[in-house]
Amino acid sequence: MPVTAEQATTAGPVEAPAPRSPRQVSWDAVRVLSIFAVLAYHITCLAPLTLPGLPPLPHSLQVDFPFGSATLIVISGFFAATTIGRGTPLRWWLRRLARMLPAFWAAVLVIFTVSRLCAPADFPRPDFGDLLGNLLLLHLLLPGVDYIDLAHWTVPVQVAAFAMIALLAWKGRIRGRMASAVVWVVLLVPLAVRVLFMSPDVPAPAWLSAIMDGTGLNRAHLVLAGVSIFRWSRGRIGFPHLFLLLCFVLWAHTVHPPGGDSVQMFTLALVLVCVAAYRPAWNVPILNRLAKPIQWLAGISYGIYLMHYTVGTIVARRLADLGLPWWLWVPAFFASAVLLGWALTRWIEQPAFKLLTHSGRI
Repeated sequence: MPVTAEQATTAGPVEAPAPRSPRQVSWDAVRVLSIFAVLAYHITCLAPLTLPGLPPLPHSLQVDFPFGSATLIVISGFFAATTIGRGTPLRWWLRRLARMLPAFWAAVLVIFTVSRLCAPADFPRPDFGDLLGNLLLLHLLLPGVDYIDLAHWTVPVQVAAFAMIALLAWKGRIRGRMASAVVWVVLLVPLAVRVLFMSPDVPAPAWLSAIMDGTGLNRAHLVLAGVSIFRWSRGRIGFPHLFLLLCFVLWAHTVHPPGGDSVQMFTLALVLVCVAAYRPAWNVPILNRLAKPIQWLAGISYGIYLMHYTVGTIVARRLADLGLPWWLWVPAFFASAVLLGWALTRWIEQPAFKLLTHSGRI
């Protein structure tokens, strides 16, 4: 899931917790790269496969190496670990929900309405049961609930992960070697269950599939990667420890569904995240010149992620049905994602967060 504006701070690789440092373009650049990788994969590969009628693009234009969503969850895990010490774990968790859920609920309602009223006749039509299931974050858990938007699989994963981080941080009991042991257990147990008891050739029991895939446990390794990179950047684990952890993260990423991600590109993305964590101040001339637009796009990246897929594909399909070429409807997909992402951030995410946290209680 994309990191929101409140979370976009980082500090250098020191052992003790440090005060907030200025926003670094390095993190924003990695975040923007990841969100546009998501958009490019979705419009060039996924949308023509999952939503009918969109003309396939030439193979040379297909960005068929998905890695963006996974990278965004890693970044989210990093900043979750960065901010967990600010206030009580309960207050931290409630602030995460105050930032995430109002925008998510608004996006679900808008996408549901657009899908019902504006989508082509051959597009899937979500019903009110699907709407309720998505609003309650049950679209991973209940097989009878269809996604309002396929990109929204990340939201329940992060809500569950943040809840677990808050529980583990309760009263500061999980630290040092104990924290490392918890990371390894949460990484290895689902991996062992997948390899030993959930063979692709033998259907797994429904209850086991619900626990592993319906709760987001099959993507816990992404959050753990971000948490581990944070701990390494603060000197709490050594580089050999981090390297071994990330090797197992990559293995888990290949065996847990849905699969299909480019391990090579995801590996490069992990390297970028490690570089940003260890040395966030990048003196790269082109990034310095583009710092303002990069920071602006990073600040609305959560909104872009929530709003881009279904509505953007409907826009692209309508233009394609008019006979317009791909070099018009593909940019329209990107433009609608940025415009709707900005609107969701400006009109829902930021005001809702301010309203919910204005009292200072959360």
